[in-house]
Amino acid sequence: MKVGIYLSGNLPESGGAYTFEQDILVSLSKLSDQTRHEFVVFWENKNLSQSAAIKSLGNLKIIPFVRQQKLLKLFRMIANRISWVKLASVLEDPLQKRAKAEGIDLMLFLTPIYGPIDIPYIANIWDIQHRLQPWFPEVSHKGAWVLREDFFSRYLGQASFIITPNQSGKQELSFFYQIPPERFRLLMHPTPEIDPMPSKDELEAVLLKYKISSGYLFYPAQFWPHKNHVNLLLALKQLRDKHQMSFQLVLVGSDKGNRQHIQDLAKEYGLIDQVHFLGFVPREDLIALYRGAFALIYVTLFGPENLPPLEAFACGCPVIASDVPGAEEQLGDAAFLVKGLSVDEIANAVKRLKDNPDLRNDLITRGRDRAAKFTARDFVKGLLGIFDEFEAVRRNWK
Repeated sequence: MKVGIYLSGNLPESGGAYTFEQDILVSLSKLSDQTRHEFVVFWENKNLSQSAAIKSLGNLKIIPFVRQQKLLKLFRMIANRISWVKLASVLEDPLQKRAKAEGIDLMLFLTPIYGPIDIPYIANIWDIQHRLQPWFPEVSHKGAWVLREDFFSRYLGQASFIITPNQSGKQELSFFYQIPPERFRLLMHPTPEIDPMPSKDELEAVLLKYKISSGYLFYPAQFWPHKNHVNLLLALKQLRDKHQMSFQLVLVGSDKGNRQHIQDLAKEYGLIDQVHFLGFVPREDLIALYRGAFALIYVTLFGPENLPPLEAFACGCPVIASDVPGAEEQLGDAAFLVKGLSVDEIANAVKRLKDNPDLRNDLITRGRDRAAKFTARDFVKGLLGIFDEFEAVRRNWK
């Protein structure tokens, strides 16, 4: 069977989506000789500087292409007016056209993205938080809720299989979109590949570069409202005012419109000298920042799974994380789970780790064990099993 893999051209600045795509492709390249299937990667080549990493996967056929965004927007606008069915009868989406030309039997969308396509496909879903928490502006303002709902309704309804990371994700999707349970396949989010680990000298150089000292609280998260930076600042203030603990807080991530609000509050709370806004940092610096941290404090309000705690586990950084639905399935007993909206719980978790070094060391050990439990290689083996399963169905038509 010939399997197509669609990459949307994520850049490093996009965070976890880029890391996930790269790790899965590298592992697929290494394992592809263990399967009878052929693989074609359809890569939206938006940035030529990323081409070296993609094209190095010599045993995967790579087809770079660029969609004409204006034409794509026009396609979607017309489709919403006259229906996708009528439009598809006279005009094919560029991806479908290329996939048919390659004789693709099954398409895999590694990240949650979709174009009108009538080739069987596998959807990979990370969250549907617009349904669960529609009050956040990033999933509701400027028509975002309608666009997301339109996307998921089409994307999920036609998918041959839906990959979700845990039972919480499966239950949410099944409830809101009436998807039969047998169409789900559970594959946990893999621990990212981290090699090599920074040396002591490299770590010190990174800390010097950003003018910070080791032992800080670390939160790598783009500046969206759902990332819950404000309650983290209030916890930092409580640690200082109530417990006389003056932690530095290092914030890493691209600005999605909320950074100025967080900076203003840091000044208002008298924390501006404790909070470091580093913006986007290269991956090698990110790994070093995990290594130098007292703890990752990942207080996002979205689930059912998140990537940074897995990176922290692999780097030997203890994890405090929000107890969102799915967190216990994903992180097990390797993380200190707290209610993300509880300033007291966040502050008390940090205090407990500070007061109890044995607890902190125990979390580091458990985290390393959890990091080794499910890697990109394991994820790809799961994918190969799904491809084998669908092959018996696909052989029924030409």
